[in-house]
Amino acid sequence: MKKIMFLSIVLLFSCQSNHQVEEIKLTEPTMISIFPDSIAMKELEEKWGEEDFYVVIDDVMWRHSELMMLVNSFNIEQLNSQKRKIKLIGDNNHWEINMDTTELKWRYIYFDGTKFLERDAFTMKELLNSN
Repeated sequence: MKKIMFLSIVLLFSCQSNHQVEEIKLTEPTMISIFPDSIAMKELEEKWGEEDFYVVIDDVMWRHSELMMLVNSFNIEQLNSQKRKIKLIGDNNHWEINMDTTELKWRYIYFDGTKFLERDAFTMKELLNSN
């Protein structure tokens, strides 16, 4: 009986942690990369099929790598997250993100020190190169 109670409590707290909002406070230019968690990845694999899933993941990882190398070359701070709910706080701006409500599962958000800009990896790379 004690084992069942203990397992129930552990499961309860592990489920609650998935729904808590992660607050990220930013004070300098930062690239925030948000990736799908394991549950979303499983859903995407079921939706796209195994073969297409791995083709898409390969493309996403290549674009991510290219963007992160550029971000690194500019000495921009990088943050990565797989949390479903995030609150970004920067300067006087606040932005809450709920990954459960979007079809876009890979998100790139750049905080330039005053405001947030969201683009896909390819467009974000172009944006950073132009500045």
